[in-house]
Amino acid sequence: MANDIIFRNILESMGDGVMTIGLDGKILTINAAAEEILGLDHAEVLEKPFGEIFLVRAENDPFNQTILNAIYDADTTHNKIVPWYRGEDVLSLEVTTSFLSTRENGAKKNVAVVVVFTDRTQVERLQASEARLTGELKAKHAELQKSYLEMEETNETLQAALRKVQIIRVVATVFVILLFLSIGVFTWRQTHLSGEGPAAAEKGDEAVATITVAPRPLTDSIALKGILKPIQVVNITSPFSGQIREKLFDYGQTVAKGQILLRLDRSETEVKYRDAKTAYIEAMEKVRELDNWSNSNEMAKAEQSVTRSKLTLDGYAKTLQETERLFKKEIVPATEYASARQQFTTAQMDYEASVRELQVVREKAQGQNRHIALLKLQNARQKLLDLEDQLRRADIAAPVSGTVLLPDLAGDRDQKGKSVERGVTFSQGEILLAIGNTEGLSMTASVDELEVLKIHKDQEVRITVDAFGETISGKVGHISSQAVKSTEGKKTASFEVSVVMDSVPQSLKDKLRLGMSANMEIMLLNKPDALLVPIAAVRLEGQDRFVTVRAHGSALTKVKVETGITTLDAVEITSGLKPGDVVVY
Repeated sequence: MANDIIFRNILESMGDGVMTIGLDGKILTINAAAEEILGLDHAEVLEKPFGEIFLVRAENDPFNQTILNAIYDADTTHNKIVPWYRGEDVLSLEVTTSFLSTRENGAKKNVAVVVVFTDRTQVERLQASEARLTGELKAKHAELQKSYLEMEETNETLQAALRKVQIIRVVATVFVILLFLSIGVFTWRQTHLSGEGPAAAEKGDEAVATITVAPRPLTDSIALKGILKPIQVVNITSPFSGQIREKLFDYGQTVAKGQILLRLDRSETEVKYRDAKTAYIEAMEKVRELDNWSNSNEMAKAEQSVTRSKLTLDGYAKTLQETERLFKKEIVPATEYASARQQFTTAQMDYEASVRELQVVREKAQGQNRHIALLKLQNARQKLLDLEDQLRRADIAAPVSGTVLLPDLAGDRDQKGKSVERGVTFSQGEILLAIGNTEGLSMTASVDELEVLKIHKDQEVRITVDAFGETISGKVGHISSQAVKSTEGKKTASFEVSVVMDSVPQSLKDKLRLGMSANMEIMLLNKPDALLVPIAAVRLEGQDRFVTVRAHGSALTKVKVETGITTLDAVEITSGLKPGDVVVY
């Protein structure tokens, strides 16, 4: 008696709900926590059939099925998280079921099902709230980072704009000064040369400057500095991760297309290949199994289970029918009739469960499961083919003819290459070496945004190598359309310009070395026989331009001219003058 009181007090003080169900399906015990969680009163459920109390609400079938599973499989403890609908509330319960057993004559005997359930509703709600808050914090953090980056970009843009304004201001100031000087010269000339004919010339003959027109070179260029590189570079990457087993070249060596340069250690890749082949075979077997699923052992067991449970159900149905007939005639007691009904209900649930299980087993070979099996087979096949290709490429050959280079000498500023030696390990995709086409050379330099508009493709370029001072002819090959930051730390925009030398004289090939520094002079303008006069010699009258020319003797003549390029101190005359003319100004 004392033990019963102790056990009762323990059950009533537990925070988890505890309920026991007899083998006849009747509810034997239920503690206070279980009453509160389930929304039931012990007076309403004790000694009542489980099905009468719990099977009336279909939405609670997951809870009921967990308990029924314990009845069907007495040797296993079942644990599952299921929903429980209590009025308008939906709880999340962690349900654990097991059999309560005793020993009789040394044999184990099940006497009742013990159901323990814990209300996890608040825990799951807190976990969901935590996940939601974490997501919101991450989103806010991302927004702050984005705003900071936008502020940085805006600051750089403003600084660049300020620099442009400063440059424009300086240019405008110089222009205004030159304009005033020109106006002053023009006013002086108008004052001293206002008369026409020899008389005016004679009055100011001593104060007038003259210049004899003669052809002079007119040039303009942009000077840049760069490093000599091959005209074309082909990088060779490692087909898989592994060590260098054999090196068959020297850096700077000229090699032919198809020549073997390296041999990689294949041992690790061969292991991966064998694993991939095993996975491929297993994936094929899985697909074959699903193709023949209707004849599988699992399907046979599921079909046999349906058959057995149907026979059992039919037997209990007949027993129930006969017992009901006898009960109505008061030949058998109500307890026997209730027991027959309970047996029939249990058999019916067993049959329905076996039918559902058969459907689950049948669907294993259909729909998504089959699709997944086919995808795994496809992935396994592709991985096997990739590894086969890697093994074939373990012997690395030169893809083109040229000179063997280190990757950093190939012009890749973002990835510095390491020397290839026997035993050195490389990752898959890592650059091993490069082959450079040295029939021609190239150079790359950064050009300021104010000067890049003056440059166009195929413009003449003169390259002077610092080491020996000889000049090589080249041309502009490419002008980047996207600005890059200056390597000198300036924040003004600059653009990369590539210069190519398609052919190098043989006399220079023996001297030139990749990586030598050289000066580039991009020729913007090159007129060897231009006719130039001082800026002050040209007068503007309306839309026309004139110069004063001293004819034979001392006679002055106003000549209309057309102008071309204007330098800091002179103007190109394209028509109206000829060599030998004396211009007065």
